[in-house]
Amino acid sequence: MKLEMNKNELAGALIALGKLVCRTAAEAKFKALQIEAGENQVRFSTCSQSEQITFKTECRSEGAFHCIVGFDEFRDAVRSGRNKVLEIENGDSVLRIGDRTLFPMSGVEWRVPRENEHSTVSELPKGFVSLLAEAAQLVNRNEPRMIMRGINLSREGITSTNGRELLNICVPLNVDDFTIPLPLALMQTKTAESGRLYTWSDNLNRGCRIETEHWTWYAKGLPGNYPNWRQIIPAQNTLVRSVSFLPERGQQLETFLKNVPDQPPHNAVELYQSEPGYLNVLAGEMHTSIAAEFTGDWNDVSLMLNKHVFLRLLSEGHTKIEMVDNRIPILASGGTGRYVTMPLYQPKSKETTQIQTQNQPQTEETKMEHKEMKVVSAPVQTAAPKQEPEANPMEELNSAIESFRLKLRIAWDESSVLARKVKEVQIAQKQKERDFIQAKRAIKRIRMVSGF
Repeated sequence: MKLEMNKNELAGALIALGKLVCRTAAEAKFKALQIEAGENQVRFSTCSQSEQITFKTECRSEGAFHCIVGFDEFRDAVRSGRNKVLEIENGDSVLRIGDRTLFPMSGVEWRVPRENEHSTVSELPKGFVSLLAEAAQLVNRNEPRMIMRGINLSREGITSTNGRELLNICVPLNVDDFTIPLPLALMQTKTAESGRLYTWSDNLNRGCRIETEHWTWYAKGLPGNYPNWRQIIPAQNTLVRSVSFLPERGQQLETFLKNVPDQPPHNAVELYQSEPGYLNVLAGEMHTSIAAEFTGDWNDVSLMLNKHVFLRLLSEGHTKIEMVDNRIPILASGGTGRYVTMPLYQPKSKETTQIQTQNQPQTEETKMEHKEMKVVSAPVQTAAPKQEPEANPMEELNSAIESFRLKLRIAWDESSVLARKVKEVQIAQKQKERDFIQAKRAIKRIRMVSGF
């Protein structure tokens, strides 16, 4: 019983297969590789507690065999081979790989994941695995809630969120709210093949299978209910402002932001319209401007975003940002899916600042958590008899401190506006200087040509 196959193809597949191998696991099969060969086809499988992945490919085989060996030993044996064609031979209770000899693992029971015969089927387009990889960027693997460590699949497509950002990629799927664990092994395959998604659910198990030409991935569905992300996405008719720009301008901004140093804790970046047709981006002491198209009223309105959030938005290829105000999630489109995130909150006016300072501390960064809005009637104030309370020195001191804080905050806001205006003047002055130099050079060339 012998087979021959391409060594480089197998070596690449082992990288993805190794993602499910746990070398510290007590159970031997979580550190093993299953090999099934026959009819000029071979299958390699690894598994974890909740997943299993299989790579299948064509080969030249003589007979059929099935064995389970240690994954690391098999991988090292493949790497040590010098020939492009790898020979694997099973016989005499050993497995020979080139000039290496491996001993199969005994007592390992390998079961195919149980699948419901009434599973639903969804056709998957080419590049579906790459879309999962895009969604995986928003998954927080350290999230205490297990359901948040996965990717949600529904009839609306692929969805992921970390509480502050949300990505929904529209892919027609025949499935109702099924959350899969983070598919690291499947993403490592980097396959662009089309395939099928099988999902099933009963009283005993809930699972899925993604099958392409060369790969098959099984996974158990994560328990619990995924957050109601549909309520987070703002209604289209409420988005009264928008800014859009060409993809190359987005790449220009992305390059600019990569050179901006972090400014903890919020790494704030301000977006505003300085003049018609131009979007200004202010990050600390650094500034840039790009051509853009605006809709809605942008007078005295700016958008504050976390630098890394803005970078992710641009890296996904989004070229349009829509918003209501600085308290409602923004919606970005034009790239991969729909991207939603919360802006950093900043007061719209001095009056707003005064009210917030007097009542409670300002929240700089908020999470996208849906909260039911309730209408509460304000208490009616009744006239009270005038009383002359005794002066309390401590209260007077606290009042003076609060008043001083308020003045400082107002002064800071005014200084920020002035600093922004100074930068705009500097940019305009530099432009005038460039125009003057160009005009001077043109006059010089004219004189040289005319002979004056």
